[in-house]
Amino acid sequence: NGGSDPTVALDPATPNRLDNRYYAEVRAGRGLLTTDQTLTERPTTRRYVDVNARYGVAWAGKFARAMVRMGSIDVLTVNQGEISRWCSMVN
Repeated sequence: NGGSDPTVALDPATPNRLDNRYYAEVRAGRGLLTTDQTLTERPTTRRYVDVNARYGVAWAGKFARAMVRMGSIDVLTVNQGEISRWCSMVN
C-alpha cells in the first residue's frame, strides 16, 4: 500500500481469518517464508501439511487443543527462571 509498515500476512489468502488456508498455500508452493516451504520437503512434515490443508474442521480442533495446552504452561518466576535482556545470549 506504499506505507512504511513492513508487516506481511503469513497467509495472504485469508489474513484476517483463523483458518487452515496457510497449509493450502504452503502445499501449493506459496508459503511466504523459506521455513514454510521446508515443511513440504520431508514426507513426515509434508503429510501434516496435506492433512491440515485438507481437513479444516480437524485442524481447528487441533489448534484449539494446542492453545488450551499452551495456556496451561506455567510462567517461571523469581528464581525458577530468567528474564533475558538479550535473547541471543545467556544473561
